[in-house]
Amino acid sequence: MHQDLSFTPSSRENIAPDNRADPIHALIEELNTAGLRYCHWKSNIRLPESLRGEDDLDLLVHREDADAFDVILAQCGFKPAVSRGGLTHPGVFHAYALDASASRLLHVHAYFRVVTGDSLVKCYRLPIERDLLGVGAVSDTVPLPTPEAELALFTLRILLKHLHPVEIWMVRRGYEEVVRELDWLRNRADLQGAAELWRAWMPASEPPALETALAAIAEPRAWLRRVGLGLRLASGLLNRRRIGTIAAEVERLRRVGRMAIGRFRRRRDLVPRTGGLIVSMVGPKAVGKSTLSGELARRLGRELDVRRVHVGKPPPTLLSFAPRLILPLARRLFKGERSGEYQKPERRREGRYSLLYVLRMTLAAYDRRALIRKCWKAAASGTIIVTDRYPSETPGAIDSSCFNDAAIAACDSGLKRWLMRRERALYLGLPRPDLVIRLTASRETAVRRDATRMKEGGPDADAVLRRWRMETSTGFGPVPVITVDTDRTIEESAADVTRAVWRAI
Repeated sequence: MHQDLSFTPSSRENIAPDNRADPIHALIEELNTAGLRYCHWKSNIRLPESLRGEDDLDLLVHREDADAFDVILAQCGFKPAVSRGGLTHPGVFHAYALDASASRLLHVHAYFRVVTGDSLVKCYRLPIERDLLGVGAVSDTVPLPTPEAELALFTLRILLKHLHPVEIWMVRRGYEEVVRELDWLRNRADLQGAAELWRAWMPASEPPALETALAAIAEPRAWLRRVGLGLRLASGLLNRRRIGTIAAEVERLRRVGRMAIGRFRRRRDLVPRTGGLIVSMVGPKAVGKSTLSGELARRLGRELDVRRVHVGKPPPTLLSFAPRLILPLARRLFKGERSGEYQKPERRREGRYSLLYVLRMTLAAYDRRALIRKCWKAAASGTIIVTDRYPSETPGAIDSSCFNDAAIAACDSGLKRWLMRRERALYLGLPRPDLVIRLTASRETAVRRDATRMKEGGPDADAVLRRWRMETSTGFGPVPVITVDTDRTIEESAADVTRAVWRAI
């Protein structure tokens, strides 16, 4: 028996996550109540945006408090994410929570050690946590480093981003923000105190004077000066390198390659630490499967690797490519062989199927199996797969095996019986989805929505009602099934779907 949970407006509390309405402020409150040693350690000029969930929340946490921090994160609804391509750094991890409106993910970027340097490799491990965790101020209840510590660290980070052509190009793209943050820090920090920290962090070398470094950073066109100062600074931090020069170059090339491939394939690198999953949207026509699949992918896909597929319309394989080319012509020549004709009650009762129809359904099963296998592999690698429709275990249901035992026994053609059995075999043993979202709406709403859709042949209320009866009683075995009422606004339905999926991750 499958687990079928109702998710209607009157029972939303049964599915909603247990975390508080505002996960970020709940997290800050719990960290403060528990007395954990932490701070928002960089880019505090953007702290208001971070607290609103518009930017990462960069938290440095004392290593001894790591276990307690993990517990509080989970209590506040945050789930860890990992890099599928190994693009994270030691002592650093990502965690996400769903915001109160279920419209986006909130990002905590947590550090237990200061690992810094260029944007891609972060070659240096600096033992300066004590100086940063020595709280100098509190903003919106969030502990911050002293302005002097933040200014010294900012200077160090910017100069270390000028040691490689790729990094120079990356930092120069939005350099006006660097100048703005520098001005903001200088107006808050005592320059002499920042200079003392600057020298203390590099006791075995003679670093460039802080004033000289600040002047070079303040002038956008002085990038050559910043390169020279960065090289001088790096030479004094040789004892703080965590990765050698050659290894760093190899790692940088690897990361650039992974990023380029990910951008070309439109794939995110971060995936849930618990692994990927297949989420299937099922239900009658015009209940919002495609719309809500797109909304779910958009809300989770800004941060995590999410991919949408339409299992009801799988792409052709080598076996079906040629037959697919003549399908439009066949539909015009043999109108009685369209799928919609076989969905009519009288045609289903007769149980008569032409060779053309049986062959087409067998090829569709083959294509569908190939697509589902690809989805399974991607989910096993961490991707969240969102499908529009999915084969059920109910013979005769849409996107499922079309032929039951009675239909096969009644067929008088050996070739058709073999194809029917082959079609059934293609569906047997298919990987099940991890979660099924069964969308429902009133018949009146479905017919009204279908009438507004732009499609070949125009709206067909009879087809909507026929499909309704075929798609409201499908079974998915032991897979959890969440029922979501879509007879509401898209925003309300999308929020419920997103909460249900986030809980399953």
